[in-house]
This record gives sequence, C-alpha cells and structure tokens, in this order.
Amino acid sequence: MTRLRVLCVSALLLLAGCAKPDLPDLKVRAATPSEFSSFKTDLERRFPKEHLEPLETALTELQWDAMHRGIKASADRELDMLAKIDGKTVREAQILGWQARRERLRREIASMTEIRAHNQRLAEKTAATGTPESVLTHLHNAEDILARQNRDLAATEHRLLQWALAPANR
Repeated sequence: MTRLRVLCVSALLLLAGCAKPDLPDLKVRAATPSEFSSFKTDLERRFPKEHLEPLETALTELQWDAMHRGIKASADRELDMLAKIDGKTVREAQILGWQARRERLRREIASMTEIRAHNQRLAEKTAATGTPESVLTHLHNAEDILARQNRDLAATEHRLLQWALAPANR
C-alpha cells in the first residue's frame, strides 16, 4: 500500500511538473518581430480569444505610447514595444500596456477638460444674446467624451488593481 501511495504521489508530481503555465505566467518571446509573431500564433492556438484581449490591448497601448514619445514609424513603434515586453511574463506585459493606457487616458481627459472649459466660457459669453447651437453641440460632445474617458479610466484602474491584488499563479 505504501508503494502504491509513493507511486501515485510521484506520478502526480511528475504531471504537475509537466503542466504548461497559465497565460499570465508565460514568458513573452519577442526578441524579433518574427519570434513574437510565432509566440502570438502559439498563444492563439492555446487560449481562447477573450483571454488574449487584455494582452492585445496592452500591445496596442504600448505602441501608442511610443507614438506619444515621438516614435513616428510604425515598424519602430513595434520594435520599441517588443523591447519593452521581451522576456517579461504576459502579466507583466499586460500591466505595462495598461499603465500606458492609464497615462494616455489621463492626458486625453486633461485635453478634453480644456476643450469643455473653452466651450463653457463661450456659452457663458453668448448666453445673453443666445448661445449658438454649434457651441452647445461642442459642449455636449465634450461632456460625452469626458464621461466615456472617465469610465474607461476607472475600468483601467480597476483592472490594474485586480492584477496587483491577484495571487501569483506559481
């Protein structure tokens, strides 16, 4: 009976050691664009599309961040993104990208807040004589955009907090 237990425990440990890591724990292979393409193809085979969406968002955000930093060429933005994520875990890459998303949203909110304030001043200035419809439309649009951006920022902050609080899968 003892031998059977030892054999069963050994088999379980062997199987556990062979198990492939979960998506967040996988190391990103991105030393070159072709290596990264192979890595993504492997991910697409192993995981459902909805599991990969946060990573795809992160990759896009990292490239937008490169654009914000003045990297003009698409190929250069991709190389910049690859350099940031190569060798990191998928979770670390996601966090980097979603942090970039948070910063982009903060910049956009600041810009749209200025636009809204400008339109509010125009509306106040013309209130006595009748505010032009275009000013009211611009003001309404700015408020709608700000509401969406603030929702997106709150969702981004929530996701980053979830990842920060998530126990390691090791």
